[in-house]
Amino acid sequence: MTMAQKTLEHVMTDPAVDTTLTLVADMVGVSKDMATMIVESGLPMLANVADGDPWVFKAMYAQSVKYLAPPTSAFYVKLGKNAKARQAMATDHEAIYGPETKTITRNAARQASATELQARQVLTATMPAAVKALGKANINGNEMGFGRQLRNLNA
Repeated sequence: MTMAQKTLEHVMTDPAVDTTLTLVADMVGVSKDMATMIVESGLPMLANVADGDPWVFKAMYAQSVKYLAPPTSAFYVKLGKNAKARQAMATDHEAIYGPETKTITRNAARQASATELQARQVLTATMPAAVKALGKANINGNEMGFGRQLRNLNA
């Protein structure tokens, strides 16, 4: 198993990520397997953007160390019914990852046989939990260690 596979496996098996994937898949109306494929293909691409853009890196690092409430069914049911809240999350997601967001969404959708809307909703709603899980793997607890985790996704 390569370092990229180990790092991705660590993120995907994190209990918060697993729960988030289940709840987001239900909210978006896709299978958990499809949501998982979207994140497994999208996260390394987003990490690649962060590796080349110091502003994206800083935003991801900040997201990895800030508090994130545990995922709850009530939150995702409410989010699924609130188009303005979903749009606000999508705007925040695009603000972090920049102009590459649309390309990454399109590529993740293609790899998972999903629509671009489904991929956008899945990536937007799961990235906070995935980035937080990536931060947990950062044993150094600093930006350098987080950068190493990001690069491991692209190894």
